[in-house]
Amino acid sequence: MLKQFIGSTSPKLKNLKLLYSLVRKLGPVSIHTLAEMTGYKSVTCARLLEELVQEGLIYDSGIGESSGGRRPLMYVIQPTACYLIGVEITSLYTTALLLDLKLNILDTAKLQMDERCTGEYTLNFIADCVREWMNQHHIRAEQLLGIGVGVLDPIDRERGILRKAHLFPAGGWEELPIVAQLEALTNIRVLLDNGTPLAALAEYRIHYWKESGNLVFVSSDIGIRCGTIVQGRMVGSRTEMDDAFGHMIVDIHGHRCSCGSYGCLQAYSSLPAIRDEVVRRIKRGHVSMLQNENDDIEQIGFHHVLGALEQEDPLCLEVVRDAAYYFGIGLSNLVFLLRPDVVVFGGTLVPKPLFYEVASATAQSRLNHYPNSTVQIHQSSEAYDIVAQGAGCMVLDYFTEQE
Repeated sequence: MLKQFIGSTSPKLKNLKLLYSLVRKLGPVSIHTLAEMTGYKSVTCARLLEELVQEGLIYDSGIGESSGGRRPLMYVIQPTACYLIGVEITSLYTTALLLDLKLNILDTAKLQMDERCTGEYTLNFIADCVREWMNQHHIRAEQLLGIGVGVLDPIDRERGILRKAHLFPAGGWEELPIVAQLEALTNIRVLLDNGTPLAALAEYRIHYWKESGNLVFVSSDIGIRCGTIVQGRMVGSRTEMDDAFGHMIVDIHGHRCSCGSYGCLQAYSSLPAIRDEVVRRIKRGHVSMLQNENDDIEQIGFHHVLGALEQEDPLCLEVVRDAAYYFGIGLSNLVFLLRPDVVVFGGTLVPKPLFYEVASATAQSRLNHYPNSTVQIHQSSEAYDIVAQGAGCMVLDYFTEQE
């Protein structure tokens, strides 16, 4: 039935769609609460909910508390009524997830991007994952709602392509028709969007939907980006400015950025900036375990630096501490401008030592200037998978959320 919600002009289906969306957000929720929120009569609401129950989309959670009479029915969505595929494609990794309707991860596959990983090879990897999971988890074709794909590179939504690919180790990505090719490989609907807003969407839907309407997701990775939720809705960027946060000036006399300006946050707190600073300091005589692992210092890459961080290499820790400090300065500026209720940190650097702790403490120390500020700053609990979860969430929202 979820697929029937799209494009339907039937008043009944629109009512069912609204009720399903509210149960998804508020569940466990009673008929009385739903009737109040929708304006439907209780008997009408009960009849529509029973139809959703019969379709296997919702069920009574059994946790309603009686106030003296009959125990009220408390509805929640059935998470395994349908399934979602969420995908994130970056120049470092491609992540594919099998998700239920509560965005729980049921299966996962990761592809480290190297010289094998052309666009065609990577899309075939995703399609193979889909086929394998459908067999292993006994998922029928009609149960799979779609494949959501999140990317960090500029896209043409109308054509479903990458407009400009950055830093991929293999070719075949420029002007790649991701949507058309993946639909041809799987015969499943595919949706494409920018990764950082999708990460914000997933964090919001999984953790903060009931308590807040305004959230900012920030990420430090190859680039520095932010995604925003305003009044409960994902703010898209038709002008491809998700990386604008990375070009906020934090030092007017600072390092030159790839954009040509000086002192951008990107030039201090991104993975390329951290890697370049590590190499620069090694050349100046600083000691690092990376010298023993790489004969040619210029061949030190992102993966080497991230591995050294995991082993708490002193030089890498020092560089990351400095990068995190600048990130915290930039973040506090962003909070002053957008005034969100919640800030969530994500990206490759967040689970590594020091970055989140130093950046959040730096931001919070500046926010203390406003003692009445109640902004919450949290680390993403699904930092490596959150974009792919958001891509799956985009598919579910496409079918179930009000336009």
